[in-house]
Amino acid sequence: MTNKNIVFFIGFLFVFAVVVSAAYIGGILLPRASVVSPQIVPLSSDLPPILSTHSYPFLQEIITITVPVSDSVYRGAKNTDKEVTLYGNVSEEIWVAESYRSMVNDPAQDDFYRTLAGGFKNLKDSNGLSDDEYLELITTFVQSLRYETLTDNPAKFPIETVVDGSGDCDDKSLLLAGLLSREGYRVALMSFGPEAHMAVGVAADDYLYKNTGYTYIETTNISFVGVPAETLRGGLTLQSNPIIIPIGNGTKIYTSGKETRYINNAYLQSQQKSNELGQQLKSLGLNLKERQERITQLESQMQSMRGSGNIQNYNAQVSVHNGLVSDYNTHLSTYRALFAQYEKTVQVHNYILAHEFNRPGVYEYLKQNMEG
Repeated sequence: MTNKNIVFFIGFLFVFAVVVSAAYIGGILLPRASVVSPQIVPLSSDLPPILSTHSYPFLQEIITITVPVSDSVYRGAKNTDKEVTLYGNVSEEIWVAESYRSMVNDPAQDDFYRTLAGGFKNLKDSNGLSDDEYLELITTFVQSLRYETLTDNPAKFPIETVVDGSGDCDDKSLLLAGLLSREGYRVALMSFGPEAHMAVGVAADDYLYKNTGYTYIETTNISFVGVPAETLRGGLTLQSNPIIIPIGNGTKIYTSGKETRYINNAYLQSQQKSNELGQQLKSLGLNLKERQERITQLESQMQSMRGSGNIQNYNAQVSVHNGLVSDYNTHLSTYRALFAQYEKTVQVHNYILAHEFNRPGVYEYLKQNMEG
């Protein structure tokens, strides 16, 4: 080997060593892009399980469910730092999805999920619930938990939401998605960034939300599966397209979408119709009042005529008076018929609002009471 070749070879080895060293050091100091999500570390505890009891309306009864929760796991979740650590260049959409999945599926909560699901399954069997009704049973449980948001309010682990008996939109959505996914339903979190809102999506045969492939479930209050929130707290409305974060590997779908669509359409129609009828009644009421005042005024004048002996003019006003009274009675009859229609429409509207925990019952009620 010539001197020139030896120099070239040594130079090549030096460059190769630098490259390998840089890659090795970079691997230590600059690890690949990754997300480190909050993880529950159970705390040592000799305390007995926390008995978390919740009662809520479902179908035609009040459901009460009690779940024993490990004090060790609950306090571990409560004391966990909820901040997410990022390494490398990770998009917000990815790290948000990974952190939420991690909180839903933290293995320390497996016993909690198993015990709570056992209580729901007992209710399903004892009440002979269908898969759709079972989903609604679990959904209404989560919706019935008190809505609460705090200034410093990182997302909770599902075990915290149940024991606390409260949470905001993301807390309750994480809990519902975790429960439904473990019961075999195909679910996802719907994250609305601009509105700072979260809901749950479940695969369905009908009434899908926008182009997501899922029907919408609002978790902040009791409402029908499929019905989007009309107005959020603070007066916001949902305008953005949500980020979809699938949870679990479930395959079951919700098959009562047509019924909840029918119910919501009936609700909106009854709301619009009651408003229109209310305006008509107000106008008719004012008209009747004016007619009544004219009749009262004429009767006063006729009494004066009669008292003064002006019988000729009195007799001349009798037919006018009778015409006004007849016309008033005709309008009064119209008012009463319209009021009966208004009363029935309001009754339907209020029935829907008062029974959002009973989809089968409301559907049957509407089939019997809606016109047409």
